[in-house]
Amino acid sequence: MDALPELLSETVGNATVVDTVDIGGGDAVAVTHRATHVYRSDGLLSDESVETFEHDTDRLSVRSKRRKSEIHLEDIDSERSFTVASKVADPIVEAMLEGVLRTTGAIGADEEVIAQFRFSELTFVVTGTQLLEHVGSAVWDGDFDAVEHADLTGLDFEKGSVATQVVIETDRRRRRVKVPNEHAGGVRRAIQDAVFGFYGVSSLEELRAEFSAAAESEPGPDGAIGSDQAGNDRPSTDGPRTGSSESDASEETEQFVSADWTSADDRDTETTAWNTGMPEERSGISGSTGEASGDGASDPDVARLTKQVEALSEQVEHQTELIESQGELIEQLVDELRRGR
Repeated sequence: MDALPELLSETVGNATVVDTVDIGGGDAVAVTHRATHVYRSDGLLSDESVETFEHDTDRLSVRSKRRKSEIHLEDIDSERSFTVASKVADPIVEAMLEGVLRTTGAIGADEEVIAQFRFSELTFVVTGTQLLEHVGSAVWDGDFDAVEHADLTGLDFEKGSVATQVVIETDRRRRRVKVPNEHAGGVRRAIQDAVFGFYGVSSLEELRAEFSAAAESEPGPDGAIGSDQAGNDRPSTDGPRTGSSESDASEETEQFVSADWTSADDRDTETTAWNTGMPEERSGISGSTGEASGDGASDPDVARLTKQVEALSEQVEHQTELIESQGELIEQLVDELRRGR
């Protein structure tokens, strides 16, 4: 969107707009550091309007369906939400999350947000000075963990057959976060860019040398200096990283993150499609002999039934498209009625 509608521009005022997202139908969302402004143009039932959602909130969550996503902001006294098309929800939530982090003091006003990663049960934020992690159904709430880059004593990435473990170590604990391999590259690059920049290094080897030098310079309980003494004072959970992930799981805080940023309904649909993807050769296997299978395949009745099934499938798909189209119109009307339009 090149320019904000006049009413939206007046509402935003002099605040810096972090992002503006065209959500279709002449509507738009403008996100500043302190609030999200949802603009609705002239609709079927009312005039244009702007609804403002302050970022000083206790909880930010998203309920996604195939076509629509409902974004919720909750605090002790109230709960508010607005609905957008699912295809435009991600950039809105990303901008809102940054605003919530700044407004609630989780990150500094001038702290650089390098990357955000949101999966089904994990939100992971990389900034210029810290790594923030939230695990749960919400995108964000007050129950989160933060590790300052200055507190790191170890950083590693252990790739498995399905997932990569991001190993984050401090003097107090070692934490493992699992991300699917298809997303691990982006997560690794973002973390390395932030941490390498903070320590002024260009590789993991140089970073480990920095950590070793810092450990050697720290005195132990008896005044001794050295990494061996410092290492002996660490909890047993900070042991070697060469063990299996199963044994580590019993001693360390660990999360497994699914890459599916979809609703339960969508995941059920995908699972059904997978389960019905049986190779065609198996459909003709008989419980007794292969001869019965061959005779069935040449039967003209089978070919006729196959054509009928294909025709019915096409009709069902067409009816489904019509129902979805009508459902969108109904959702629009209901949404406008709820907003008093």
